[in-house]
Amino acid sequence: MNFGERIQTARKQAKLTQKELAARVGISQTAVHKLECGRSKSSRRAVTIALTCGVDPIWLDTGRGEMSLIGSTPGMTRDELAKAAGEGELHRAPLFARLPLISWEDASQSCEEPDESFHPTALAWLPVAPRSSEQTFALRVPDDSMVPEFREGEMIFVDPTRPGQHNQFIVARMENDAMATFKQLMVVGNKTYLKPLNSRYPLINVQDSIKVCGVVVGKYKEY
Repeated sequence: MNFGERIQTARKQAKLTQKELAARVGISQTAVHKLECGRSKSSRRAVTIALTCGVDPIWLDTGRGEMSLIGSTPGMTRDELAKAAGEGELHRAPLFARLPLISWEDASQSCEEPDESFHPTALAWLPVAPRSSEQTFALRVPDDSMVPEFREGEMIFVDPTRPGQHNQFIVARMENDAMATFKQLMVVGNKTYLKPLNSRYPLINVQDSIKVCGVVVGKYKEY
């Protein structure tokens, strides 16, 4: 079976309609339909979908291993899943802690698209940052403008549900720019600036409005 067929099989085993599964997972019924018919090839909610249906997230994602998951019950609510995971009753609980690494092109698109229609391609999966929402994604730092705190090639975790406040590190897109940028947000009086930490780069005086794509909540570094 492919990914969509596994979702459909898991949903039917849990005796859930597409509408019921969508409501429990926190996505639209259309999104569930697209996943099952193969129009969407992956989902950031795959782990939640699996646990809601009472199946092993690894099986749902890859087809490997057994379908059943000890410790879960088909149709569990989010609160019940969180409680079971917190008490160590789910064998695959560590799989909660992962998020997709996406491209800057996809991240720039996220500034304009609502959560339900934003389906970026996952280039890789990384351990999740603490205190982050289910919409959190990762980006690779593209240059040295944010050294020494963030070096080129390191990966930052970006939570798009946060609006961005003074002194926070943000991913944002200025009104007339096609690509988002990673800088520190500075609000001084009625003026807004995007500040690079590297003194070799100029301070950006935001003349027009900016769209905050998300707030950086952590980083991940590979060796």
